[in-house]
Amino acid sequence: MDIRNKEVSLPITDPLPQNVPIDSQSTVPHLRVYQPTVEPKKIPGISVEAKLLHHRNHISRIASGDFLPPVMVDIDPVDGVCNLDCAWCCQAQSRASRPARFMALDTMRRLGPFCQNWGVKAWRISGDSEPLLNRNIEILIQSGCEFGIDMGLITNGVFLDRVKSFSNLTYVGVSLDATTASTWSQLKQSPPEGFERIIRNVKRIRQEYPDLDLCIKFVRFHSKTSLRKNQFSEAMAICDEGSVTSKDNLLEAEELEDFAKRLGCRPITRDAYPEGFSETYQFSKCHATPLGGVFDASHKFHLCCDARSIHVLTDDYTRDDWQELPSLWGSDRHKRMIEGIKPQDCAGCAKFKTNEILEHVVMMSDVSEKYQLNFI
Repeated sequence: MDIRNKEVSLPITDPLPQNVPIDSQSTVPHLRVYQPTVEPKKIPGISVEAKLLHHRNHISRIASGDFLPPVMVDIDPVDGVCNLDCAWCCQAQSRASRPARFMALDTMRRLGPFCQNWGVKAWRISGDSEPLLNRNIEILIQSGCEFGIDMGLITNGVFLDRVKSFSNLTYVGVSLDATTASTWSQLKQSPPEGFERIIRNVKRIRQEYPDLDLCIKFVRFHSKTSLRKNQFSEAMAICDEGSVTSKDNLLEAEELEDFAKRLGCRPITRDAYPEGFSETYQFSKCHATPLGGVFDASHKFHLCCDARSIHVLTDDYTRDDWQELPSLWGSDRHKRMIEGIKPQDCAGCAKFKTNEILEHVVMMSDVSEKYQLNFI
């Protein structure tokens, strides 16, 4: 379900920036490529294992059952509506299950001081919906900045021009998933002009913020073997197959590195979740949820970013002057909810690697010895 199926008034025709030059020479068919003026920022690669070691106090407390506050949380400025309709969207089920709602100004302003006081280190501004549909996004970014929150933004890029300043963001990930307008249009179920709009905005941002970690995100989608948007959760099986395309983007994935470099961006690629992905998990329990969570626009706090609306710790994180959520964190109720998560029911898990490390290295499960952990 996308914005076209929701009874909500949202402008989707903001004017395009017109002052960005275009190079008519292109090595990629059907695409006008922009000549880069800024090299991509060099970001040292750090493994999941290294990041977990950095937060070893959190990890040890997960093992003991005495949870510290989450390290990073997702902030959803918008619930239940998106301007695009990606074939592989693992959030389509969640989006279809909720009415369209936009985070209130007061909530945005209070999230900064609340998260600082609670001990949260970082925000990933994203959601099951497009975060920049909320025209007040600057209020949220300013709130995080004022209270020392490390912030990243993940967006489909169509409304990048709504962000007035990117100076307070550590990184911006643009989920482009194509290198041509025609493929983008088919995969996103949206007119190809949107692709041109995104590229213009990316080029402008790269010029104005040369130190920003600006990323082009690309999900490799195979039309025959990748999970589609209606296959992610039996618990919320309400999303129709609809107009899911038979088009894939595998050939363009090979062009991404050069394409991103031309834009002065860092490429990030991953495969869409394949069918039967949950059968490959090498963990039996979800250990990663105490490291994060989701604040949504409707005041619900979800334990898992991949299963919004299924594991809800509180239906109002502002209750009791914002004190209910900290009191529930690490409680018996919280632990019972985690115990009730069955990984085999999760068609896709973004934290599968973290869960495997926690189970076999930190928790030392009974089957860990088969992984030859002493051979390092």
